[in-house]
Amino acid sequence: NKSLEEYKNVLRAKKIPVGAIVMNCNPFTLGHEYLIEIASRYVKKLYIFVVEEDRSEFKFADRVTMVFDGVKKFSNVEVLPSGRFIISQQTFSGYFNKENLQDVAVDSSEDVEIFAKEIAPTLGITIRFVGEEPEDTVTKSYNETMKKILPRYGVEVCEIPRREKNGEIISAKKVREALKVGDFDKIKKLVPETTLKFLRENFFEK
Repeated sequence: NKSLEEYKNVLRAKKIPVGAIVMNCNPFTLGHEYLIEIASRYVKKLYIFVVEEDRSEFKFADRVTMVFDGVKKFSNVEVLPSGRFIISQQTFSGYFNKENLQDVAVDSSEDVEIFAKEIAPTLGITIRFVGEEPEDTVTKSYNETMKKILPRYGVEVCEIPRREKNGEIISAKKVREALKVGDFDKIKKLVPETTLKFLRENFFEK
């Protein structure tokens, strides 16, 4: 029925846009903050799922604390743990071995299908934001898988260019490398004040 479809389209346009980002935040950087800031402008509500699996250098408890502290200024953002069904050992084990899988085809479709069929409808998520990934082939492949699968379930994928500092992409890996040698001058340029405070209090500036 053409008139019914036209009416449904009018109703869909009235729906409050709800977005989501899945982040590991190992640790939380200016790049993560930038992605959240841009995404929060597009939607009325933005969920940040922090990867809960403890397979990263920073424990989940520390990562989620840094995210909570870093997003307080965004009134429409809510932070949630990813649980066992979003980027976990159960749904996407290759994510936690990315450095050894850069030249290997990694299947992330199960993780994306679960998000599309189960997670997104539960929270009314209509758009998922991702950061552009020019370096990590596993994450880049994951983004491409999302672009193929999510729209089939009514979830748009919005890819946002990565933030750069002095012509270089901001990454959590660079922060971790600087932290190993106690280079807090470099860390200051890559993380928000909330993360810097956390790192200083827990890893001691040398």
